[in-house]
Amino acid sequence: MSQSCRDFDVSQFEQFVRDLMDEFEAPGVAVGIIRGGRVIYSRGFGYRDLERKLPVTPETVFGIASVSKSFTALGIIQLAEKGLLGVEHPVKRYLPEFDLPGESEHAWRITVHNFLTHTAGIPPLPSLSYSILDATNPDNPDKDDKEEAERLAGTEDRPAILDTESLLRFMSTHKYKLLGPPGQYVSYSNDAFGLLGTIIERVSGLGYEEYLQQNIIGPLQMTHTTTRLDKLHQFPEVTRLYYKDKDDRLCVSDNWQEAPPLTACGFIKSNLNDLLSYVSMYLNKGEFQGRRVISPAGISRMITPYHPYYPERWYGYGFIVRPDYKGVTLIQHSGSLRGVASNIGYVPEKGIGAVVLSNLTGFPAGKVWLGAVNLLLGLAVDNPLVEKAVIPQPEAVLLKLAGTYRSGEGANIVVRVNQGKLEAEVDSKTYPVDTTGPDTAVVTVQGVENHVRFLFDSSGEVWALRYGSRLILRSREDNREGSGGKADDKGEGSN
Repeated sequence: MSQSCRDFDVSQFEQFVRDLMDEFEAPGVAVGIIRGGRVIYSRGFGYRDLERKLPVTPETVFGIASVSKSFTALGIIQLAEKGLLGVEHPVKRYLPEFDLPGESEHAWRITVHNFLTHTAGIPPLPSLSYSILDATNPDNPDKDDKEEAERLAGTEDRPAILDTESLLRFMSTHKYKLLGPPGQYVSYSNDAFGLLGTIIERVSGLGYEEYLQQNIIGPLQMTHTTTRLDKLHQFPEVTRLYYKDKDDRLCVSDNWQEAPPLTACGFIKSNLNDLLSYVSMYLNKGEFQGRRVISPAGISRMITPYHPYYPERWYGYGFIVRPDYKGVTLIQHSGSLRGVASNIGYVPEKGIGAVVLSNLTGFPAGKVWLGAVNLLLGLAVDNPLVEKAVIPQPEAVLLKLAGTYRSGEGANIVVRVNQGKLEAEVDSKTYPVDTTGPDTAVVTVQGVENHVRFLFDSSGEVWALRYGSRLILRSREDNREGSGGKADDKGEGSN
């Protein structure tokens, strides 16, 4: 472990990490920090294998989930710099099969830029969950996975999504409508980034893994990074995967989730050392140890704040951008899958970056990342990303916000009014909701503040809830006297 951290309180930071690990029962966490081109901190906490008490080290390979999106975006911009594609071009120029249900004319309007910025208008779809169910070895095929399949599909005749062709077919036939014209709304789309991986393959003539190895992973000397499960046995240290079941019991799995047509959206595995090299390349404006990976202009394109979607946060290309945090810019991205919680990013003005990896689903890796950045900026370790200013609203306003919100990815959020205050049921657990305005609020889940926004239509009714980076539609079957009413009303949350 390197601790040459002037102006960085190592003991305070490590206590902060341990406290979060205790609170969430996280088996293992790895944290690395880079400043001025040097790794100034690199340490593993806890265990990669809790049962055998094998420790986490900087060499331990974790999943990085949606942090993979920055790799995909980087590949797209590399190809654009070579003149092999244009981000302003329609997606159909590279994927002629791409279509939308009953809206073929709109498909031509969706550009590569829209895919990169999650602004295609595609709502959250069950494609990723279906593909994971089809491709991943089940832990308990007689119970857990069957229950998950029933929850997501509601029927036994759901489509199998195991390749790009079946993904494209599903996206063109599944029953859904665009959230709005391309460019109007940001709503996180794993489907879009999965298809960006296909565009990389078709334009480069290489498989996605092969392209990464030749153009990103290899040049950055990331020797413990891959998308392929069959390569994991080559690495001496690979974590097990931990998650909580519906009864909050800690469970373990050795079955890594897979979704072949959506690999580019979130299925890279890597370790702390490799990812610190990756962040170093961004801090050095596209160069690593004298080798140019992408131009400074290409880096600039990736971290431009194109579309706002969250309090003071914007989406770039594979990165989330906070343009003004205590006078500096935060560039980062998080990731989550079963047994995976990750966050990487950097502060270009200060030449600092950090990587956080964990083997527990739901661990607040972003909170640890921000804690490291805070200390390096001379702030309190727990300084929040967004200050919460509670502004109470009259009950008439609260009743407009209450309702049931569902997404194709399985999200089911029930917002209720209870004794003059809002509360939200998320994943069958109820949490307090503090209003911060007539259309904004904060849902606090296990100490993590989730800022939300309610979207109103022209008639003054709420049609969607922005929860994180996703737009979650209000249920069409939601009636204003039932789930949209007070908590003691009958029929709340009914289908």
